[in-house]
Amino acid sequence: MKKSINLIALLMLTSVTLSAAPKSADNWDGRRHEVRIGYGDALFEYTERYEFPAIGRQNIDYKYLIGHIFAEYQYSWKWWCSTGLQFDYLQMGWQDQRETPRLNHTYWDITFLPTVRFTYYRHPWVSLYSGLGVGMTINGGTEQDLVRKTSTVLYPTMNLNIFAVQVGQNGFFGTFELGAMVSLLSQHNIIMAGSRLMSLSVGYRF
Repeated sequence: MKKSINLIALLMLTSVTLSAAPKSADNWDGRRHEVRIGYGDALFEYTERYEFPAIGRQNIDYKYLIGHIFAEYQYSWKWWCSTGLQFDYLQMGWQDQRETPRLNHTYWDITFLPTVRFTYYRHPWVSLYSGLGVGMTINGGTEQDLVRKTSTVLYPTMNLNIFAVQVGQNGFFGTFELGAMVSLLSQHNIIMAGSRLMSLSVGYRF
């Protein structure tokens, strides 16, 4: 069902892109390179990943949770299409209250995502776009995977950018995005499912 909805949305965006082409093409300043850094929420990690059913959540002392810190480079082939590479980092620390002495546990994700972006409206100071990233996440930390008996595991990852608005002039801009990052090996081996729902970033085009 979700795949069908996403396909319909993509087709709608494509039709909007074609209909808006003359005006948006005229408003492109020709800057092909874009670099940006940003921060996204870690709502999924708060609500799902760290339930610790075998230990009991009440025994966990959360020390910190760093949300999604990311950096990206994009190259525009046309006013409406660009591709790039994104780097995303997330980390958490905790202690088990039942351990004596208490140990510092950590968990981190490093994600590499080749990305494609489709801009369907472009104005001299605002742009609207959607996009998709598909890559890999390196999941590691102090804990071992119960199945693989290793502390580092590779997961296929997808980041769906449903809607984004980019505002700025003279190369500098700020962006707000709505989307979802998913990283899993199976329905029972999930590290992200709907993470980074919202993100903010700043960048420069040249």
